[in-house]
Amino acid sequence: MDMLKVFTVGLLLFVHELRITNASSFIFQAGKSKFSTTHFENFTLEIKNNTLYMDMTTLKSVHRGLKVLIDTQISLDKGKSYQRLFAHILDTCAVVSSVRANIFKSWFDSMLEHGNFMVNCPVPAGHYFLHDWKLDSQLVPHYLLPGEYCITAHFFYGKHKSKQEDFFLDLEVYALLKAT
Repeated sequence: MDMLKVFTVGLLLFVHELRITNASSFIFQAGKSKFSTTHFENFTLEIKNNTLYMDMTTLKSVHRGLKVLIDTQISLDKGKSYQRLFAHILDTCAVVSSVRANIFKSWFDSMLEHGNFMVNCPVPAGHYFLHDWKLDSQLVPHYLLPGEYCITAHFFYGKHKSKQEDFFLDLEVYALLKAT
């Protein structure tokens, strides 16, 4: 076996071992939201007993082009300040209608079991909800370190941080990742 194959096999075994030994639990602690009154009649986000609840009534249909900036941050000083780990801008319609598996699609599929979200765009105006949802430990990336996290989701149409940006929704969730 050449050196590249040995290295690859070794790396795969190491990553597999981390997956087994780094079991963790993700605990929702608090959350807040801010919504556009041109897109929503109402939007509520509530966290009770590590369980997330959302209720929303949209005024307009949600059409292709809605993007979300998901920003994941960790606190290095017990919640006083947060440092960005990674951020992604995603096309929400592409994620929800995709048949390809990825972490974002897995989270959305998990939410479908506890809500009435649509799986394609456009999404007609109406009442949508997510009730009694917890993030399954299998859906937590295994490379994340235990600690306090802030995950923000900024939904928008147009170009981010420009005059063309049309604000849709902001979500902010604080959580604790504990090693078990």
